[in-house]
Amino acid sequence: MPRKIVSYTPITIPEVAELLSVKKEELTPLQLRVYNYVTTFAKLSAERARKLVQELQEKFGLELEEACQIVNICPRDVNELRAVLSGYKRLISSILFSDQKLSEIVQTIESYLREEVDAKQVQE
Repeated sequence: MPRKIVSYTPITIPEVAELLSVKKEELTPLQLRVYNYVTTFAKLSAERARKLVQELQEKFGLELEEACQIVNICPRDVNELRAVLSGYKRLISSILFSDQKLSEIVQTIESYLREEVDAKQVQE
């Protein structure tokens, strides 16, 4: 019997890692592979990822899906950010945002990445 998608809510890679870590012992082999992937490629903690998504939505007017994709990739320059945003229906990089606005987004991402590195150094 085919499965029916009842609802869809985009979440970030760190949030997936957080959800799967709760029941790590009960994961199926496929879920375990997903868990290994997301723990390897998550660049922020789940808490910081949620805060960054919220800030990108409020401060820059991005949609949830766009903000989640940016947090998943964490582009480090304007050209990378343009590449991430170019696949969306709205022509964000060329119409809605100037180079200055795009560089502000990149600076915001960089600040969250620096905070993450600082937090990890404090824990060690």
